[in-house]
Amino acid sequence: PGIPGLVLAGMEALVAKQEAALAKLLSLEKRTNVLLRGLSPDGKAFPALKSDVKAQGIKKRNKKQNNGKKKSQPGQSDIYYDAPPPTPIPSNFSGISIDVEKDLMGKDTDIQKRLRKLCDTIPVPSAYFKRAADTYYQWTLEERRDFLEAPHIDFLCKTMIMKNTKSKSSDCIDRTDSKYYMIVVQYTNKMNKEKLKKVVRYLRPEGKRLSNKGINLRVASGEEGMKLSGFGHNAVTPLGMAVEIPMILSHRVLNLPYIWLGGGETDVKLRISIPDFCRVFNPIIGDIG
Repeated sequence: PGIPGLVLAGMEALVAKQEAALAKLLSLEKRTNVLLRGLSPDGKAFPALKSDVKAQGIKKRNKKQNNGKKKSQPGQSDIYYDAPPPTPIPSNFSGISIDVEKDLMGKDTDIQKRLRKLCDTIPVPSAYFKRAADTYYQWTLEERRDFLEAPHIDFLCKTMIMKNTKSKSSDCIDRTDSKYYMIVVQYTNKMNKEKLKKVVRYLRPEGKRLSNKGINLRVASGEEGMKLSGFGHNAVTPLGMAVEIPMILSHRVLNLPYIWLGGGETDVKLRISIPDFCRVFNPIIGDIG
């Protein structure tokens, strides 16, 4: 071909290269749309992913919550927990079974006889008493767990009597403003006084709640504990209390089938199922630690 033909062929080749380069740029732009702007190759938006929808929903809720309105106060559903359904009492239940020689090391007392009679009368079918050595409280939690044959140290609980030193009440009749509260919490979960305070405060509806300054919970003295419970130090048990005191149970035990508590004497422990505990004592169940 002549020179004009060569020039024309060269121009056509150049145009082809330019078109190919442009196609690559368009393809790159489409891929960029896919990656950065959530667009499909045809330029339309992809359907939102579930995770994106969830994230957008959270942003919308946050925006609504922060639109200048006062943040709502927590309600009972944020603080309190429901008790498990009660376990049916066996129709043939005639009393709890205790082997004095094996379970109480051959040492039966008036206190144990009284508590067993209460368990038979109330009734508390799951109740079981076991006497330990005098050195029980010198043992580690693991040693106590092994002696009581508990699956885990989380099953071991302590009972404390707390006093609201700021309460204007002189008794324990009103659970929303009681002078004293009995607290049941695991050894493995340290009680949080601020959470406990919140649980007590929100027992009343908004507008009638005790003020923050009106609640100051402290461990009651040994003398007060003895007067209210009828039991000595490290022997307090919810059963057979001298004075009926509102009880607050840690929500963390709700996942357990039963717990171990004091059994009326320093060296005696009581095992009771969570459903029976809740049915018998009707505790306030909340996040206290």
